[in-house]
Amino acid sequence: MKIESICIVGLGYVGLPTAVAFADAGFNVIGADVAENKITTLSSGRSTIPEIIADEKIDSLGSSGKLSFTADVPQAVRDSDAILITVPTPVDSSKNPDLHYIESATESIAKGMGNGKLVVLESTVYPGVTEEVVQPIIEKTTGLKAGSDFGLAYCPERYNPGDEEHTIENMTRVVGAINDEWLAVASEMYSKITKQPVHMVSSIKTAEAAKVIENTQRDLNIGLANELALIFDKIGIDTREVIRAAATKWNFHVYWPGPGVGGHCLPVDPYYLVYKARQLGYSPKIITAGREINDYMANFVVSLVDRALNEKEKSMKNSRVVILGASYKGNVADARETPAKRIVAGLKEKDAEAIIYDPLVEKEELQSWGIKIADTLDEAISGADCVIVHSDHDEFKNLDLDKLASSVRTKTLVDTRAFIDQKAAQERGFLLLRI
Repeated sequence: MKIESICIVGLGYVGLPTAVAFADAGFNVIGADVAENKITTLSSGRSTIPEIIADEKIDSLGSSGKLSFTADVPQAVRDSDAILITVPTPVDSSKNPDLHYIESATESIAKGMGNGKLVVLESTVYPGVTEEVVQPIIEKTTGLKAGSDFGLAYCPERYNPGDEEHTIENMTRVVGAINDEWLAVASEMYSKITKQPVHMVSSIKTAEAAKVIENTQRDLNIGLANELALIFDKIGIDTREVIRAAATKWNFHVYWPGPGVGGHCLPVDPYYLVYKARQLGYSPKIITAGREINDYMANFVVSLVDRALNEKEKSMKNSRVVILGASYKGNVADARETPAKRIVAGLKEKDAEAIIYDPLVEKEELQSWGIKIADTLDEAISGADCVIVHSDHDEFKNLDLDKLASSVRTKTLVDTRAFIDQKAAQERGFLLLRI
């Protein structure tokens, strides 16, 4: 079977770049999303994530006829040979998998399904979701049989927003399918958007497991770096200097500490594996410990603010504390699961006046936090008692310390990214604490 037309269901930070990649590769692509405002924006030739994909790219592909957008998922499925599901997979308040986006998307897809179509799940899940959730919904709705009447596969998304090196075209894609025939079809399709060979595995569950452990491993490595930072803070030595020294050994892998982790992957995906393990009677220990450390780091940032202000004989209560950056990573507008939100909550508990400045994150998102929002960096730091460097945006990498010195009245800085030169800050009268 030859795939010529593709429907992408879910047009967020993964789905939209994926749609663009397949359209660039020559496929006829329909981007489908239930958010009609998003469809309206994209259909007018404007990008919904302009910091990642320029308006010009959306407009150009739309004008060429290779990329179109719709809120009518069933019709988009009818018009396509392959359907890719790229919807969010969050956790609920109990940290259990929340699969309602996948279930809802699959129900819509099933209404447009027909013989000979390929369905691929890209969203991160625990091993078993594709065959235990997606497959039954389609089969029950349509009467079709997976493997014989339609194809089913899993190919984990590997998109890293803002990463100019590890782009979609430079990524090795992992594919698992319901049988060898559909494995060949899916692998051939993905080979068109990457320069790397497609890595085929023996089962869908294997591909699902590969994705979830990628992010679990990274979360654990960052958790170790963060725990080391907590220990070395008590000892009174510089964690980053220690790591640089250790990195002179050939088999040491560098991970830097920070304010915690955010986004749709690291704070969430390990819980999917934990959930599946507990279903099978095993309670993971190392994975959950890493999660606890990374979630705690926002509290640690608040404690550093408290310590710095106390050393300057200033109470946290009613102090003006500025957070530079709301997104979970540099140069993107994604504030999902960001540590900044937990830092804000911690500051509020201490009765501090919290102000945030981020040049990328939408104001509507920040307003939902119940926090004061500054429009410019100068406005943010004016009259501040403490400045927290949170996001590693380029704008914050070379802060003007002289301007800070004339604007920050209590002269305390908490640098979670080690952007600020310690000696230069001290020369200007700052008390600088960092992770």
